Amino acid sequence: GEVRYLGEPANMTKTAEGKVWHLHVSQKEFENVKKNLLIVNHMRDGDKIRIRCISNQNPGWDAVSVRATLEDAYLYLQEQNETSIFSSN
Repeated sequence: GEVRYLGEPANMTKTAEGKVWHLHVSQKEFENVKKNLLIVNHMRDGDKIRIRCISNQNPGWDAVSVRATLEDAYLYLQEQNETSIFSSN
């Protein structure tokens, strides 16, 4: 294993700050989204799918930036160097 964060859990959320997004997409769009983004969770919301995802940049689809949770920060740190969805800042 590799240590990716050493510090207070309360401060760990700062690592994912500005990288967590909520968006709503159609079922058809969801197929594309799940190929290109790290999805934290998703849920059907009427005829759309509500998605919480992690991306260094606004992923589009009228995404709205939301406050990062500890779970978001954990997933961000786990995937940061392993996934191509993250662009370098």
